[in-house]
Amino acid sequence: MIGRYIIGWNDSATEKYRHRKLANLPVYHERQSFWLCAKHSLNNVLQQEAYTHNDLERVANQLHAQQQQQQASSWLSRNSHKNTFGFGDYDVNVITGALHERGLDLHWHDNRVPISQAMPSNCLGIIVHIRQSWLFRNGHWFAIKYFDSEIAMPAASSEAAGAGERRGPGFWNLDSKAEYPEFIGGKEELDLFVVQLTQKYQVHAMFVVPMQTPGAV
Repeated sequence: MIGRYIIGWNDSATEKYRHRKLANLPVYHERQSFWLCAKHSLNNVLQQEAYTHNDLERVANQLHAQQQQQQASSWLSRNSHKNTFGFGDYDVNVITGALHERGLDLHWHDNRVPISQAMPSNCLGIIVHIRQSWLFRNGHWFAIKYFDSEIAMPAASSEAAGAGERRGPGFWNLDSKAEYPEFIGGKEELDLFVVQLTQKYQVHAMFVVPMQTPGAV
């Protein structure tokens, strides 16, 4: 698809700048590119470039092929797991499939329970999907991660909340649409952050955890 070539060209053209930006940050924080927020969320949770655009395209195409086989669908049917032209916009099935390849899984959070209370002890991070309530509005994926040490954002940026100050340990919002990671705080602040999100968006939060070993209790 055309998206593969355009995104590939864009990544090549901006690779040095992107890696320089990442090198200047104390945590790994991919910035928004096209509709690849699912990829950014996965990589920001895992704190490395674990997945590429091609990886998620492959997973999405595999899911679509399996769906066609199960439903005996026409080869002309649209792949509902991603953008038609290959620019991203991946759904939760692609995120789950990509995580399964690395022995990881997603556990959905029940919004009726404070997120800090429901968080598993082996949680690697949180992936959140937000969507406006009105129709035909694309959603957005972003990551939240706990760091057990203090982190200081670059003092050169006035856009970073608390730039130059040391924050933490605590939870950080690694939203790819933000210029810099944003410090949330402890468990109480995390609960409040999620509650405030639910007042503005349709919110689905999911915990990234290791897959359970077959037969384990």
